[in-house]
Formats: sequence, C-alpha cells, structure tokens
Amino acid sequence: MRHLAAAMISSLFIVGCPARGPVSPTPDVKDTDLCGEAEANIIELQCRDRRGDPLWVNRKGEEFEDTCRIAQEQGGIFLNPECIRDAKSCAEVMICPTIYVVKE
Repeated sequence: MRHLAAAMISSLFIVGCPARGPVSPTPDVKDTDLCGEAEANIIELQCRDRRGDPLWVNRKGEEFEDTCRIAQEQGGIFLNPECIRDAKSCAEVMICPTIYVVKE
C-alpha cells in the first residue's frame, strides 16, 4: 500500500511539471547606442526603484549607460534603451520590456 501511495505521489509530480517551451532566439539589438540617452532620461525623470535607489546607477556604483551597453553587447539581457529614452514618466520606464535570453 505504501508503494502504491508513493507511486501515485510521484506520478503527480511528473504530470504536474510543465513541458519546457522553445528557447527564444537572441533578439537583433540595434539600440545599444541609445544607452546614454536612456540614462539621461532616467536622470531627468528622477526614476527610482521600490527601495528609493536611483535607477541611473546600480548598487556597485556603475552608471546605467555602462551597464546597459555591457549587458546588450554581451547578450543575455536586453534593456530596451529606446523605450527608456522615449518614456515620459518613471511608470513608463518601469514597463519597458526587458528581454532575458536563456542559453542552453
């Protein structure tokens, strides 16, 4: 009886695991040169995260422009500087889509 219960519980875990979807292709990023303008907009708008820390510099003291450029050139994280540059409010900055590419 214990074996039957263990088998049923195990089958629930197997059935409950969703199938892994296809990996998104790496986007063709053409706006890395806009990282500086995006940073300037964040500074002008005075955007801050939930803790009140400025979005234009991270906790390591690295400016957004540098972080943006490195992240986009190395691939894996695309911060969408064009959207950030064109945002009219911090709320708009926060909803700019960021793409994370998972490499297998």
